[in-house]
Amino acid sequence: MCATEDVAGNLARCAALTAEAAAQGAELVSLPECFAFIGRRMADKLPLAESLEEGGPIVDAVRAMARASRVWVAAGGLPERAAPAEEGRRVYNTFLLVDAEGETRAVYRKIHLFDVAIPGRAELRESATTAPGGEVVTAETPMARLGLSICYDVRFPELYRQLAARSGAEVLMVPAAFTAHTGAAHWHTLLKARAIENQCYVVAAAQHGKHNAARESFGHSIVIDPWGAVLAEVAAGDGVAVATLDPGQLATVRQQMPCHAHRVLGT
Repeated sequence: MCATEDVAGNLARCAALTAEAAAQGAELVSLPECFAFIGRRMADKLPLAESLEEGGPIVDAVRAMARASRVWVAAGGLPERAAPAEEGRRVYNTFLLVDAEGETRAVYRKIHLFDVAIPGRAELRESATTAPGGEVVTAETPMARLGLSICYDVRFPELYRQLAARSGAEVLMVPAAFTAHTGAAHWHTLLKARAIENQCYVVAAAQHGKHNAARESFGHSIVIDPWGAVLAEVAAGDGVAVATLDPGQLATVRQQMPCHAHRVLGT
């Protein structure tokens, strides 16, 4: 999807795409980072921050679309109120996982914040308006054990090693709003590497297109198997990438090439 400053419009688009995926048989639907709002300035999201407990337009909409489509929803990056000391200054970039009843099953707050300056290309300082999380999170679902992450996290393989080797993740979730420039260079390579080296499926829902005069995202929502093969992809425009994840293939890959058992460095 291509989110804008129109929160209600973005949430309606999410609900429609979720229903479309559910109609194609999806049991788990992933939304991209910043699915509810992308503004011209990073600070524009601050007034939209919500409490996960108290709810609000964004959190309530995620729960409603899960219930309406009878699917788990991985809402991969919404503005959550941070500690009182951060009030009005920074929020969390939060991944909310809810079940088909709309109940919270896991919460992950983005650890690695996108502070990058590539002149004429990508210049963003996420840490100015976003507080970092500090907890590595996996979630058990009827489909698989999920390892949660958001966008820029994908450049830090040690996070995914913890998710897979230490915490038993089988599917690595990477919702993103990757910039057009960095995405064209690295998106597919990084995601395939995380899948292959951790012998996990990767599910990466993405923003695409020009959100406004200041922001453009690469797109290419994608599902990758543990051998690095692309199972489904939305190359351009709005849409859904639907794939069936096979626990048998996961077990076979890990049995035939037991990289987890062969690890020497790390814990």
